[in-house]
Amino acid sequence: MTTDTYVVEPIEELLAEADPDQTLAPCGLRQLIIGPGALGAVADSVTRLLPAPQPGSVPPRVSLLVDRTRIARSGEDVKDLIQAQLAARFTVVRTVLDDGHAELHVVDSVLDEAAGVVLGADAVVAVGGGTISDIAKVAVQRAGAAGSTPVLVSVQTAASVDGYTDDVSVVLRDGVKRTIPSCWPDAVLSDTDVIAEAPEAMNRAGFGEMTSMLVAPADWRLASLVGIDPTYKPSAVRLLGMVGKDLESWSAGVREARPESVGALARALALRGIVTGVAGTTAVLSGVEHLISHMLDQYHGAHDEPIGFHGAQVGAGSVIAASAWDMLFERLAAAPGSRPHLAALDHGPARLRVLAAFERVDPSLRVAEECWRDYSAKLDVVGRGLARVGAMLEGWADVRGELRDLVRPAESIASALAGAGAPVSLSGLEPSVDAELGRWAVENCALMRNRFTVVDLLTLLGWWEAADVDEVLERAAQAAAAAAPEGK
Repeated sequence: MTTDTYVVEPIEELLAEADPDQTLAPCGLRQLIIGPGALGAVADSVTRLLPAPQPGSVPPRVSLLVDRTRIARSGEDVKDLIQAQLAARFTVVRTVLDDGHAELHVVDSVLDEAAGVVLGADAVVAVGGGTISDIAKVAVQRAGAAGSTPVLVSVQTAASVDGYTDDVSVVLRDGVKRTIPSCWPDAVLSDTDVIAEAPEAMNRAGFGEMTSMLVAPADWRLASLVGIDPTYKPSAVRLLGMVGKDLESWSAGVREARPESVGALARALALRGIVTGVAGTTAVLSGVEHLISHMLDQYHGAHDEPIGFHGAQVGAGSVIAASAWDMLFERLAAAPGSRPHLAALDHGPARLRVLAAFERVDPSLRVAEECWRDYSAKLDVVGRGLARVGAMLEGWADVRGELRDLVRPAESIASALAGAGAPVSLSGLEPSVDAELGRWAVENCALMRNRFTVVDLLTLLGWWEAADVDEVLERAAQAAAAAAPEGK
């Protein structure tokens, strides 16, 4: 029998330590419960969040949102256990969301169904992976807009992503993944016994997701330096440093599915999600590495091919992103007088690049047009602020150290991934990504969104031609080979 040893995390204390000047937004997450036995606290959590019942009142109504995937703890169905636990106190309506695919997607039809069933509920309990969590957050947000705001409790069943604890959701619109505002969950519960029994690839993918914090903050800071993203907050980066300071000490335990290491991973991912929410932007943890993952998802989804674990793709993408940064640092050290190429901002050739890149995803060019809307807007903003880009390059010696500190070397990231048993290269993913598809995703990743990253700066400098992309991929391959000789 499992001993209840879960911990209620002191969110407020951590935020106060990292952000004494209160520059970050308030955290809407009221409870974060992690550890063995946390599954048994679901009904208690709902009870604490709801107003005290009036004498003679009917039991509160709870909407239980799940997908078709069976999740077990010691052979018992987790969803059935939670439903029985809730039914002892509340009226429970269980909804199995299904879009007809082997894997559930966050598409409008599913969001509409979820929003409909939670309307009028007193509480929503979402059980499953990041997809169910994202759907529930949108559904509760819509219920609030309709004048009925249920409390939201999310039960995490795998440590594969960090999106449980933030206030945004990733949705699929016109074949393109987009991050939209949704709402904070009121509580997140992570039972490490359940998570340890999840397929090992899921938790290892979660470790891959973790590695974005070793590169993405540099993209965020870069966008701030060139005047494109004014949201950069050092306090958010400090909070990330607190999350990842002991990462190497438990990475090997993730490979072996040790409950204490899985618990450390779940805690780290939860705190990462909170960072995204209080920073007010996903840019703090989403740069080149996420763009590469989104590109792969976009291609596989368009061709009805299996979509790999997001976190695993992010991990392999982090090695590539760090390699791009390494190349930038070396080239600017060798050519300190480098200046932006105005031709990179010309809409004509840029539009042709976008159309050519995404025609292989959607021959109708609908996806290409969606991406062009974002990319052309980015070009316009860069063009208007070109003086800022030039000033940053002129003062590169003053900012290089700060940016370098925000990027872990590619070899170090690859070594950490290999230690956790996570893929270190695109070819090591499941399903595997061949060299041609991987190169397409990397070469064109900056064309899909309006976020400014190291690839955009390399493009501006004329250093993102075919040979430059090949060099970055070769650097990443060497880092991966050194960390995992078998290439996985």
